[in-house]
Amino acid sequence: MDIRIQPLYLASVIALWIIFYHAVYWLVAIARDRSLVFWSVGPFGVTIASLREPPARRIIAQLCIAALALMALVYINLFLVVPPPISGLRPDATSRIIAVAIPVAILTIGRALAILRDHRYPIWGEARVLTRAHKSLATGARIYFTRAGRAFLHDRFGTTPNEFLHMVR
Repeated sequence: MDIRIQPLYLASVIALWIIFYHAVYWLVAIARDRSLVFWSVGPFGVTIASLREPPARRIIAQLCIAALALMALVYINLFLVVPPPISGLRPDATSRIIAVAIPVAILTIGRALAILRDHRYPIWGEARVLTRAHKSLATGARIYFTRAGRAFLHDRFGTTPNEFLHMVR
């Protein structure tokens, strides 16, 4: 078979896959976290600040849902869109599974390693909120406080979100 790769098209599709995977991963985290203080979106991605460590089943759900969503997107991009970024891939099921599994495995393993790093050096509670807020402000991210986060800031620091952000700077 003659495999042809369109480099610019493939690079843009890979960037789309990375953004999509992380967006789904963080949307699952944001939707299910009752101890979420804030989330921020910036040039280096999404950051969330929680008071408590998420349960293992939620982390597994985040990884699985993001992987399944990415599988669908990769399959669509490689086998249903015309022209594909890589043409000439074999049409048999084994080749398709391998082609879809490679980017999914790379992103999921990368995210799992980051989770393991967070567990090796844990920082939770107020310290995590302060460090995440400071890092988000330093990178120019836009911070969005949740209702629980505003209540936490009022109870613990006696401040509003704007006052808290000025204090952290």
